[in-house]
Amino acid sequence: MKLGNSRILFTLLICFAMLCPDLLVSVAQAQTKSFGDQLVDSLGIFLAPFAIMVIGGFTLIIYNSIAIRRKAFIKDDVIQPIMQELQGLNIEGAKALCDQYKLPVTSVLKGGLERIQDDELDIESIEKGLEEVSGLELAKPFTWINMLNTIGSIAPMIGLLGTVSGMIGAFNVLAEAGMGGDSSQQMAGNIGSALWTTAAGLVVAIPTLIAYFLFKTKFGNIAAAVNQTAGEMVFTLVRAARGGFDAEGETEEGEYYEEEQAEGVVAPEAPPVA
Repeated sequence: MKLGNSRILFTLLICFAMLCPDLLVSVAQAQTKSFGDQLVDSLGIFLAPFAIMVIGGFTLIIYNSIAIRRKAFIKDDVIQPIMQELQGLNIEGAKALCDQYKLPVTSVLKGGLERIQDDELDIESIEKGLEEVSGLELAKPFTWINMLNTIGSIAPMIGLLGTVSGMIGAFNVLAEAGMGGDSSQQMAGNIGSALWTTAAGLVVAIPTLIAYFLFKTKFGNIAAAVNQTAGEMVFTLVRAARGGFDAEGETEEGEYYEEEQAEGVVAPEAPPVA
């Protein structure tokens, strides 16, 4: 559909150039203006929305470049002390560290730890708490990424509106004054305005959409890392509750089997495979 509209517009421009030779002269005269003057005169009332979108898009790109970083979501020097508290089954200490270090990963973990009641580990309840808080915490930063997509989608629509407005003005001049003379210059101005608004919409949309997809991919990887880290910490807690760690944080399974062998207890052999 968009390709068909472009062909129709291109055909109309060729027809105008063939039917009205004075139009080319008017366009050549318009080239004597500076780029800034042409831009302001051609965009007209559409200059303000395009300026707002340019400033907004540039600001969002800078903000997301700073905000969408792994260190803003996960810090290894924060994860390690929380892991030690979980290995020692110190739930309250882990919660205190989560409150002390305000990060999305600590907020997600605390959402799961809040589901622990009376020192009973309900795995399903903990996982549900992780999912609920994860959805809330990760939705906030993605809002600013999605605004880039909004700007990138609206800019071409405003450009298309300017194109239609310019072509309507050109046809009105043609219907009222015919071809030749001053009418050709007015038609050239209307057609130029139509093309300038189209170009402005694309200039705004292309970089913002590129930035949107880059930040979206980067954020998806970070969000996956947040969920994975929170899941590993919950696994550490569950394993510690089942006696999988000693006081130093090492697994007790090897020591258990060494004690059994020292006492002469032989582990039962696996049944033969039929």
